[in-house]
Amino acid sequence: MKVAISSDFFTALSKLPKAQLNKTIKLVEKFKNNPTSNGLNYEKLHATNNMHSIRVDGSYRCIVMSPQSNDVYILLWVDKHNDAYDWAKKHRCMVNSQTGSLEIIQATHEIEDTSILHEVNSDIFFSQFKDKELLKLGVNEKALKYVKLINDENDLDDFRKYITEEVYEALFYLLSGDSYEEVYNYLYADNTTEVDADDFTTALDNDSSKRSFYVVEADDTELMNMLNAPLEKWRVFLHPSQRKLVEKEYNGPVRVLGGAGTGKTVVAMHRAKYLASQINLFENKKILFTTYTKNLAIDIHENLKKICDEETLSKIEVKNLDQWVYEFLTKHGYKNEIVYSNKTDDLWEQALTSKPIELDLPESFFKEEWERVIQANAVATLNDYIKVSRVGRGTRLSRTQRKLIWEVFEEYKLLLSSKSYKEPSDAMRDVRILLKNNELNSIYSHIIIDEAQDLNAEAFRLVRDMVEETKNDIFIVGDAHQRIYGHKVVLGQCGINIRGRSKKLKLNYRTTDEIRKWAVALLNGEKIDDMDDGVDSNNDYKSLYHGPEPLVKSFESYEDEVGFIDEYIKSIKKEDESSRICIVARTQKIIDAYSEYFTSKNIPTVKISRNTKDNISNNGIRLATMHRVKGLDFDHVIIASMNDGIVPLEVSEKSDEQQIEDERLLREKSIVFVAATRAKKSLLIMCYGEKSKLLQ
Repeated sequence: MKVAISSDFFTALSKLPKAQLNKTIKLVEKFKNNPTSNGLNYEKLHATNNMHSIRVDGSYRCIVMSPQSNDVYILLWVDKHNDAYDWAKKHRCMVNSQTGSLEIIQATHEIEDTSILHEVNSDIFFSQFKDKELLKLGVNEKALKYVKLINDENDLDDFRKYITEEVYEALFYLLSGDSYEEVYNYLYADNTTEVDADDFTTALDNDSSKRSFYVVEADDTELMNMLNAPLEKWRVFLHPSQRKLVEKEYNGPVRVLGGAGTGKTVVAMHRAKYLASQINLFENKKILFTTYTKNLAIDIHENLKKICDEETLSKIEVKNLDQWVYEFLTKHGYKNEIVYSNKTDDLWEQALTSKPIELDLPESFFKEEWERVIQANAVATLNDYIKVSRVGRGTRLSRTQRKLIWEVFEEYKLLLSSKSYKEPSDAMRDVRILLKNNELNSIYSHIIIDEAQDLNAEAFRLVRDMVEETKNDIFIVGDAHQRIYGHKVVLGQCGINIRGRSKKLKLNYRTTDEIRKWAVALLNGEKIDDMDDGVDSNNDYKSLYHGPEPLVKSFESYEDEVGFIDEYIKSIKKEDESSRICIVARTQKIIDAYSEYFTSKNIPTVKISRNTKDNISNNGIRLATMHRVKGLDFDHVIIASMNDGIVPLEVSEKSDEQQIEDERLLREKSIVFVAATRAKKSLLIMCYGEKSKLLQ
């Protein structure tokens, strides 16, 4: 006997009043233990041959499917009595005869006249595909002739209600330029067996089914956790492309790309859980799950608690890389202080007093050369500097000029040494030396990196040294469209060979497509790297959900802007008191000003900081800089003070090199892209005075 629960059931469950929610959870526990129990009060629904209702209380019913030919019971929906029965009349749960996946389809939809009014001819996009090819992708026979009239994304969106989510997805990828073979392999590569449309047991084991149906185990504590947080469906429902990444065996490092909201971090967490479950407790090995920022590492650890039992979690260490480096060096008696730019600015000022008068170079050039050439390439001597490639730097240098520039760098290095300071890249190199000298490079069996686009080359070299080169050694997820720290890195040049092991996630589960389009437009025309000397594209990046267009508002003054925000938040809270709202701005100073305003109005607020996790039980208005919201999401996002001079942020030292300025502008675009894609339902962008050129 097999018991399963649909993803739609969890969605319906989350909307129940608290009393009915608690009753339904108790009913589900009874159902999973014995779905044939007489106490469940089954009632066969006359409209179908396999749907039944079971009683929650006097007013609410669950809809259950039990096909006559299988010992399979599936919870499909829960709602008020009449609404539940109406849902059952309009839907069917069936096995797709081509893909073998279990689907819930709207049975009552007669395909009526749509806005697809083209005549069938060879110029219509889908007319190029054979009927059997479209059927193999899961297109229903009744919908086939209409699908062949679809010519663009607007047509596809108009027709969406007549097809399943996976068919919609397949057709979109074809429209975006993927080949038929790529699309089929991405969605259905494991479908090699003959399909029996009456075999629901086999259908539930299909990877495509697992994106929408959860099979209940005998002793399922995970299910009970899910029932108490029904909107956190990422815990168990994975897209087939995600599940393949999580459970596949790889012969070396893997890189996973994907736009904002495509579930990269979810995949990385499930991968950590999967690998940890393979480690024998007596092996004394662990998985390191690392990322760039401290607050994101805290958030990841909290979410791993939701999907891992204690034993599995004990095998996973979650730490941002800078913190890991500091703790490792401290444990080994390191006497140097690891410092960042706020402590080295004075040293640069002193070092630049030694600049030879023959050098007609701006002071900003030296810091950029140090960061982009010296530190990025681990240049230790003048001879190294003379030989090193400076590809990507706008200013050409002769051998003589390099010698003169090195005098400034030598002075800066002496000043660092005199204070026992080490920059983060130097500290990482010191860790690598310790690892090599003490043969400690196998302390981890696997390393997983999230937000990889923000790590520098030295960080990747360190990661390569921390784990033995073997199967499943390094799992990297990232998206250079969201790079807001650091610079372009080529993994192959850091000793991490991902050739043949590069994957991509395409489906945005977080934002509406309207928000996605607004955010993607910020980066139009920009050439975005793929972290391994290639180019990444957002052409096949898609959201399945729709909502209001992002709203852009301009005001004459700050007072007008903040007053509008106040009223806007009140209107959201009036409609849904539990909505999570975040006001995002470019700098902490601006965030502090908004905080003072809402405090004066006695409106509860929560500042999101570097060192703490966001407690979702606190219902206050979130306030955060654009950097701090990375990795988080909210129902509604308000990007405030998008003024000229604030976004892009004005800097005191502008570079004479156009490439440097172009990169700086790209980072500013990327940081707004990150902020915008935190929004799940609505996005409001605001400015006062002169608007940012990014809005023009």
